[in-house]
Amino acid sequence: MIEIISVLVIIGIISAVALARMSSTRDYNVISQVEVVKTHLRLAQSRAMNSSRVWGINISGSSTYSMFDNGNVANVIRLPNQNADNVTLPDGMTITTGIVSFNPWGKPYTDAAGTAAQNATRIITLTNKSGDARNITITANTGFIP
Repeated sequence: MIEIISVLVIIGIISAVALARMSSTRDYNVISQVEVVKTHLRLAQSRAMNSSRVWGINISGSSTYSMFDNGNVANVIRLPNQNADNVTLPDGMTITTGIVSFNPWGKPYTDAAGTAAQNATRIITLTNKSGDARNITITANTGFIP
C-alpha cells in the first residue's frame, strides 16, 4: 500500500512540473528569434569593423529586415543561410522598425549613412501574436549587444 501511495505521489509531482512547463507564458519561438536578430546585428557590426564602410540592419517593416552595406539601404546584402534578401519573421511576430548602422569602429548609429549617433541605449522589441515580448539592447557608443 505504501508503494502505491509513493508511486501516485511521484506521478503527481512529475505531472505538476510538466503541466507548469507546458502552460508557461514563455514563447521559445520569440526567444530564439531574438538570438537570430542579435546575431545578424553583430554580423553587421563585425563587417563594419573589418572594412572602412558603414554596415547596418534596416528594419523596414513590422516583420521584415535586411542587412545593407556602404551606408545605403538600397545596397542589400543577403544574410547567411537566408533564401531572400529580406528576412521575414515567423507568422504573427513583429519587430520595432528603424535603422541600426555601425561605423568602422563598431559605434551604433540610427541612420543608414552613419551620421546620427545613437546617444542612448536603444531597445528593439520582438513580439509574438500572443503579446509575449522580448527586447534587444544596443549600448550607445560601444554597440555592445548583450
